[in-house]
Amino acid sequence: MMLLLCVALTANAQVQETITVARVLLDVRATELNGEPILGLTKDDFSVTLGGKAAPIESVTWIPETAAQRVIAGVEEENTPAPEPTESQPMPRGRLFVVFVQTDFGRATERLRGQMHFFQYLKQMLDGLEEDDRLAVFSFDSHLKFRLDFTADKERVKRTILDAMTTGDSPTPASVPNPSLARRLNREEMLKATSSEEALIIVGNALRNIPGPKSLLLLGWGLGHLSSGMVIMGPKYAIARRVLEAARVTIIALDTTYADYHSLEVGLEKAAQDTGGFYAKTHIFPALAIERLQRTLSGHYELEVRRPDALKPGTHEVIVKVKRRNAVIMAPTSYMDRG
Repeated sequence: MMLLLCVALTANAQVQETITVARVLLDVRATELNGEPILGLTKDDFSVTLGGKAAPIESVTWIPETAAQRVIAGVEEENTPAPEPTESQPMPRGRLFVVFVQTDFGRATERLRGQMHFFQYLKQMLDGLEEDDRLAVFSFDSHLKFRLDFTADKERVKRTILDAMTTGDSPTPASVPNPSLARRLNREEMLKATSSEEALIIVGNALRNIPGPKSLLLLGWGLGHLSSGMVIMGPKYAIARRVLEAARVTIIALDTTYADYHSLEVGLEKAAQDTGGFYAKTHIFPALAIERLQRTLSGHYELEVRRPDALKPGTHEVIVKVKRRNAVIMAPTSYMDRG
């Protein structure tokens, strides 16, 4: 989500009045139940409220993210060469993924077994990505570990994810051409991140100055903590949520725990929903979860909406609806208005 400012000046040369109209950019996915994107939607198909107030929709743009969707949309790839990776233009062609692997430091059986089971399907997951897609890899056990900077080398990504199953230290990855995370991370801060929520704050801050939407693939066992039979999302999660929102990061939570139900899956579901992603279990039908992932991330809509005039600074609920039966809508559920 990103705030845009449009400034309109009167035509009067003697007296110029500046009118500031704030607009909010929302990354929204509209899919069928199996993750297949719903195409052809216009601003008349959507409705948006910010803080309980209707937000007029200025424009709706479909952004195809895979070669197949670009063909359907009639986008000629050869006419859109990838920009040079420089400081002034850090974005090459292709999507950006961050793989965040939770490795259980206590080596609980259901967590370790589920992780090993899902990792048999890593090749299928990576083979479904585009040639120009780039991935970075982090792991978390007792603290946050940075294992691989953004790369299009899928085989190297696979080896790194498998290595993340161990709880040993990893060498600091070399910096790569932009987009790069190495120069945006501090090793001492990562050592002090003793919860997944604190780790997500660090990752989100590192991604914040890299333009465009990103997807965080959370391969893990849970968020929050259990207290009196309830899962509590603490204050660190609230901060992580705001940071990820500002960085335009969507969480896809793939629950690798080998169990039909476990308490901390509630935290995974919430994080995915809050950031406009989805949650899926992988212990029974991992291939179906991967297929949904591939379909869902093949394209999204960018909605530019006008900020309601009566909205006050603060955090406000975002509700996005579409006039389509059985549609699955994924969008950030909050918006931070800074006035």
